[in-house]
Amino acid sequence: MSMRSIHHGLRVCARTVGVVILATSLACASGGTGGSGRAGTDEPEARRQEAREVARQVAALAGGVRDVGSRLELTFWSERGALTLVGYQSVQRGGRPGRGIDSDDLRRTVARALMSTTSHSAGEVVLRLRRDASSWALEPSASFSTERPPEALHLAGRREASTPESTWMAASVQRLLTPVRVPVDGTVWADVSVHVRDGRVVGWELEGWRVVRAGRGNTTRSVSRRVVEEAAAVLRLYSPGTGSRTLHLGLRLIHEGNAPSAEGWVEETRVGRPLRPGGGVSRLTLP
Repeated sequence: MSMRSIHHGLRVCARTVGVVILATSLACASGGTGGSGRAGTDEPEARRQEAREVARQVAALAGGVRDVGSRLELTFWSERGALTLVGYQSVQRGGRPGRGIDSDDLRRTVARALMSTTSHSAGEVVLRLRRDASSWALEPSASFSTERPPEALHLAGRREASTPESTWMAASVQRLLTPVRVPVDGTVWADVSVHVRDGRVVGWELEGWRVVRAGRGNTTRSVSRRVVEEAAAVLRLYSPGTGSRTLHLGLRLIHEGNAPSAEGWVEETRVGRPLRPGGGVSRLTLP
């Protein structure tokens, strides 16, 4: 083989190696992992997206609560930035109505609090909010050990696709509560069950309702739209998750004076899920 042929062969090999190196560099810069865009440099953005979306939903829920002194407690399982609601309750409701709040400010405050948990190991995050005259205050919370819930999400930044549309959810809750009638100046307790599979609502059930405070006369009122929207907001926060669960909601419904409909709120919730063995992990605490 001549020297000219050898030099030509070396130049071809050099060009081939250069193309391979360039292609590898471009793949690494775009995030690698087969083009999924979920690993490497994109993971922090997925965590921010998750915290912002959850904060937006929390602000939407809290924005409809006007009773001064009200307290909301939301418990999330936090894992690699993914947030799965596993507990909710509201207490000290029914106080005097406060003024409107700055929803954007509340959303930013909640997002910052949730983002602060992403550097921790997997565990529960408790978000406690207190309603003041014109704002919500974030309160400190306690911690304890618990096991990983089977419905917990594994990856941040994908919850929007698995969250039911708000108008559909509200319309479904409205239909479910249509039979409930609250006596004038009376109080009713209603129990609702919602069956969820892999983030999709697959069944609804009005377990029952009972009068806990008798009213006057035989006149009754239907449930207000505001109560329906609060219940729908709670369910939208709960929906994303894996596997099958039954969400149990307890609603306190109250009628007063000459109001055209009964007001009220979601007072407590419970999650029915399959039992499985597992070890305990620490519950995280928001700053």
